[in-house]
Amino acid sequence: MKRALGILTLLAVSNALFATGATAIGTFSRRFDSPVSKEIILRFPIFLSKAYTRAKKGRVMYPNEFSKLREEKQIASRVIYTPDEYSQISKLIDGGNLLTGEIFEYAEKEKDDEGNDIEPTAEIPDKKYVLVRLYHYSSTTGKISSFTVYSKPETVVIDLLRTVLPLEKDRYLSRPITSASKLAVIAPLKAVELNDFYISLLSQNFKVHPLSGLDFEASSSADLRLARHLMTQRVSYYSPLLVESVTPPALSAAGDNEANRADYNAFASIVANKDYNFEKQLKTILGQIRSRTGAEYLLLLNPDGKNSFARGFDLSTGGMVWYQDSFPAKSGADADVLASMISEMQRPLVILSEEQLNKIAEEKDRMSAQGASGGLASVAILDFYDRTNTPLYTWLASSLSIAIDDSMKKIFEYDRANEKKSFEAGSRIFRSPADVNEKTLKEFQTATGADYLIFGFYSVSAKTGNIVIESKIYDLVKKKEIGGSTTESPVDVRLFNVVDEISQGIVQDIFSMTQQQTK
Repeated sequence: MKRALGILTLLAVSNALFATGATAIGTFSRRFDSPVSKEIILRFPIFLSKAYTRAKKGRVMYPNEFSKLREEKQIASRVIYTPDEYSQISKLIDGGNLLTGEIFEYAEKEKDDEGNDIEPTAEIPDKKYVLVRLYHYSSTTGKISSFTVYSKPETVVIDLLRTVLPLEKDRYLSRPITSASKLAVIAPLKAVELNDFYISLLSQNFKVHPLSGLDFEASSSADLRLARHLMTQRVSYYSPLLVESVTPPALSAAGDNEANRADYNAFASIVANKDYNFEKQLKTILGQIRSRTGAEYLLLLNPDGKNSFARGFDLSTGGMVWYQDSFPAKSGADADVLASMISEMQRPLVILSEEQLNKIAEEKDRMSAQGASGGLASVAILDFYDRTNTPLYTWLASSLSIAIDDSMKKIFEYDRANEKKSFEAGSRIFRSPADVNEKTLKEFQTATGADYLIFGFYSVSAKTGNIVIESKIYDLVKKKEIGGSTTESPVDVRLFNVVDEISQGIVQDIFSMTQQQTK
């Protein structure tokens, strides 16, 4: 079917399936515009939307949609916001979430037989890796979950999906901790209560290894409360802070991987020291616990009514694999809360199967291919209207349409409608933007057979002297406008980055429209 969008096909899902607010995609900072950073910024929102739709986890609000809402309220574009800004954002996303990130690219050096770094040569090329630090803000809990994903460029988008999908309200579980697991447990209970709890775990076929203060420093209730702010190599969970004192280092203009790594490590050290120095101690402490107990997981459990919380660590990798701050207990009694904790850490995840993730990965790989074939959406792209009132910029009319076509092909596959027919029909039917209406859109669709129409106009800002580009996207079958944007740029190399942003917005608008359709 032509309008199936080929590999762009989204499962059409009713909004009734979405019980929670949208997950908005915000700013993803990067040190330079590399192919990997563009892959993440352009395609991660698309595939997160696909994954959320298939897992029935809610709607993804694309970056261009969130950006419009943010700009209307004059909120700056940031990766990490202040508490006041998060309060404003929570009203924009209405009970939903905000996902932002930092992209760092690194080169992994080759090692010799003794484990020493080998300087890269033409014969021994560097292996390129990318590190993405994600920040997931929940407007319902007012808390931030922060993840670090370190991956190969070709798999980073799918690895980001694997990381984000297990997130739920006030709960994260990378994988269920099931019975028969070997557990090391710390809980601020009296001796009798603790023994009863151990017996309960043993009856459920868990292997339990009691810990003393010698095994782990945070053995008191007061210390356990600090675990709310633990920073690990994989995930943290905390309330928004004033961010001026923990702002990432200035980004270097050059793509110097080793210098960037040093900058990032310095920043991570600052954050770790701020949050009780836990990151520095984590590997050593968990290694000691694993060595003494042979356990697979460390559980920090604090049953304290409404203030209860649980943290679970994988003793093999040192990463946090479970956190939760609210539990469906029968009562606030310690025994009931603990029973609920053990049930929750075994509860199945609302995620995708490995087979479904592999299918999304295959779609991503196909999306990287150039060209198009039968069955894809037909898109007509017209020359932009010149409203500059000067011959200096007439060349932009066709240059913009060509650049947008080239840029969109980097993001997804589609059929470009017959250019000769499109230009002939466009110049005859749309003599100016004011001529666009339901009747003329139908006439253009009949003449060209296209599914979507993209065009716009550009002018010169009297205030700045920059080019102002307004783009429009029309669904020709529904005969209505489905998106667009207004962007300003100097007439230099930066103009082509703006074209990429326009193309990204066009793709997101098409996906947003498709996702809102019912079956």
